[in-house]
Amino acid sequence: MERTHDFGYNPAVESLRLIDHGLPRSLPGNLSGRFRFTPASLYVGDRIAATAFARLDGFGLSWVDVWLLSFRRGRWALRAGDSMSAERSDDLLAHRQGVSVLKEHGLTDENGRFDTNAGRWFPRPKRWVAYGLLRLSAEVETVRLGGREVPVPGHGLQALAWRLQTGPVVADLLDDMGETIAAVSLTA
Repeated sequence: MERTHDFGYNPAVESLRLIDHGLPRSLPGNLSGRFRFTPASLYVGDRIAATAFARLDGFGLSWVDVWLLSFRRGRWALRAGDSMSAERSDDLLAHRQGVSVLKEHGLTDENGRFDTNAGRWFPRPKRWVAYGLLRLSAEVETVRLGGREVPVPGHGLQALAWRLQTGPVVADLLDDMGETIAAVSLTA
């Protein structure tokens, strides 16, 4: 059994549910026997989306899964994803820390990329999209990427997806007044 399908957790089904209904208003404080997985964050951009889930595996180890989806032929399809181990499930969903503890307003965790044209009969030039996870300080209320503003969940983990282009892709980190307090360069 694949470790991402333990305890009724199906990434494709849960990601589609998250896109359709949005992030729940309240999340569990930690993962346990009752809550083996929970949605952590959501980003929906122009025909691409990123979802993140916190989960416990069968051995009680904590993981963060980030999934990339693309919208083609009228429906969302799961394209790629990555799992990152987390230190402890208590800290995973805990309220985010201030910049004095994190040392920066935003830290990038693992990133990945995917060619959305892979496997086509008549492939067009490669269209790479990237996805990743940001850990944000308590001072950051919103992330702006590609003209879209996404509110940051209370735990500070935010999944993002972006199209690769020449030059850097930058996510602006905004405070509660909507002012830019930092910028994070996103790479794949």
